[in-house]
Amino acid sequence: MTTMSAEANFSELINKPKDTVARMQVTARKGLRLHRRDAEDLYLTTAARADQVVEVLDTTTRMFVALMKESPAAVELLTEAFPEAFPWVRFLPAGAVREFLVEFVETLRASADLGTVEPIAQIITEWKHTAEIYADPELYAALTADHGDKDYGDVPAPEVVSE
Repeated sequence: MTTMSAEANFSELINKPKDTVARMQVTARKGLRLHRRDAEDLYLTTAARADQVVEVLDTTTRMFVALMKESPAAVELLTEAFPEAFPWVRFLPAGAVREFLVEFVETLRASADLGTVEPIAQIITEWKHTAEIYADPELYAALTADHGDKDYGDVPAPEVVSE
C-alpha cells in the first residue's frame, strides 16, 4: 500500500511558504511533491526525515547482506520471496531470479555506502526489461536467434537528446 504525499504547485510554495510547508506535516510521508511547469517535480521533506530514510536503507541493506553471507537457505528463501516484491520476476528463468537478487543486494550495499538510490532504480529497470523480453515469445526468439557468422558491424552510439 502506497501512502500519498501532499502536493502543491511550486508557485504556492513561493507565494505562501508557511501554509504550503505545513501541508506536508499532516501526511504519513511527511513530504510535499512540488509540481513545476517546465521541469521535473521536486520533493520537499525535513532533513530529519531524509536522514531516517538513509538510515533505514543502510540498516536493511546490512541485514540482507548478513543473511545472504551466513545462510545459503536465506538466499533460497529470499529468491522464493522475490516475486512478492517484484511480480514480474515470474517471467525470468529461476537462475536469473537468483542472479537479480544477488545483484540487487550488492547494489543496495554499494548505493547505501554512496548515499544514492539511482543505481538501485537502474538495476530494477534493467531486470524488468529483461523480464519483458522473456514474457514476449516473439521478441525472445528474435533476440536469441542464431545469426550464424554474419557480423552486422559496429553499433553506432545513440544520439544525445537534450531536454
